[in-house]
Amino acid sequence: MERRKVTFKLYPTASQRKRLDGWVRLHAELYNAALQERIEAYRKAGISISYYDQQNTLPAIKQFRPELVELGSHALQETLRRLDRAFQAFFRQVKAGQTPGFPRFKSSARFSGFTYPDPSGWKLLQQGPRDGTLRLGSGKDAMMIRLRGRHRFAEFTPNDLTLSRRRNLATGEDQWTASITLRVPASVCARQRTGDEAVGVDFGLEHWANFDDGSTLDNPRWLREALPRLAALQRQRARKRRGSHRYRQLSQQIARLHQRIADRRRDFIHRETSALVQRCALIATEELTPKNMSRSAKGAVEAPGRRVRQKAGLNREILSVGFGMAHQMLQYKAAEAGTRLHLAFTRQLKPSQRCSGCWAVVPKTLNERWHLCPHCGCSLPRDQNSARVVLLDAWTPGHTPGTGVAARLKPLPAQAAKPRSKTRETPTTTATAV
Repeated sequence: MERRKVTFKLYPTASQRKRLDGWVRLHAELYNAALQERIEAYRKAGISISYYDQQNTLPAIKQFRPELVELGSHALQETLRRLDRAFQAFFRQVKAGQTPGFPRFKSSARFSGFTYPDPSGWKLLQQGPRDGTLRLGSGKDAMMIRLRGRHRFAEFTPNDLTLSRRRNLATGEDQWTASITLRVPASVCARQRTGDEAVGVDFGLEHWANFDDGSTLDNPRWLREALPRLAALQRQRARKRRGSHRYRQLSQQIARLHQRIADRRRDFIHRETSALVQRCALIATEELTPKNMSRSAKGAVEAPGRRVRQKAGLNREILSVGFGMAHQMLQYKAAEAGTRLHLAFTRQLKPSQRCSGCWAVVPKTLNERWHLCPHCGCSLPRDQNSARVVLLDAWTPGHTPGTGVAARLKPLPAQAAKPRSKTRETPTTTATAV
């Protein structure tokens, strides 16, 4: 059984919206009370309270607070688990030498929603191809909330439900959504594949995707197009008094513009990854770490960085492309379509420095966009050469990522005394040792 998450848009009535807001306040109150109990117990008695200690007190709490009964025992337990996960993450980061923030109290306005961890207490009633009803609770007090949305699974078993509340930037009202995790058979998850191509892909900034055959897919650059409008709105907001009506209006316009950029990026990546998986039996690309690629160049006080403003602009473009989102979508879509996704180890393979013709390492600076091998004479665009390298790496027997060099021809004799690299990608091994 596979797990897939689908999200529906809810349309509660005025009375239902008021009731849901009340439930969120109760969940936030329980969360804050449990956090206060943990803090006071350790501060006054040195006792660490666990999740199970707090869970066992829920029946007694519901006797004094009968309004908690309609929320459901499992939903209340999940709110306590939410706090326990926050503490576990805090102590895990402290043990790793980091400086995380201590779990904080949450107001009801900032408490996003609550979760039913199992099918108990709710039911999804799908009535049409796009419309349905979500039932919360049971008996005469149950809420029947209209929803809109669809999914492609004909056979599924609901696993859990998360109700989330988010401010609708267009109307200024709260918008409710229901995210449901479905357990789906593998046969139902399968995607139909129409081709058996083998494609090498190199993701970049000038072109969103560069393929091994020389074709490219342009980078839409939605953020760059919206930067003038975004800067104008931010300048207007800077001249307004913080907290005023006009300040809040401009903040909503800025947030709405950011949301539009994110929606267009997500839609584009969904369409392109689906089309790629549909026509390919093998997709080869390199592992990318956008978090490391977009690190700030400010440095420290003792060792300040160089070209900080230029690096900030580059970081903005890297994050706007959505490399991480594309890899995540390719992974689950390739598994559904039976497509093999090969992720080459970048540091070991060095696709941007390696020649796809003779497998020699040819150092290049970042501004050199053309690959010209002095050993075999291979001449082609740098990104196309990288796409060919990862595709050749994927054809290695055993399909072990990063070891495709073992299946290539032996390096030329001149490779034994290769020059020093001009970039940070300094080769540490020779081609014969890889």
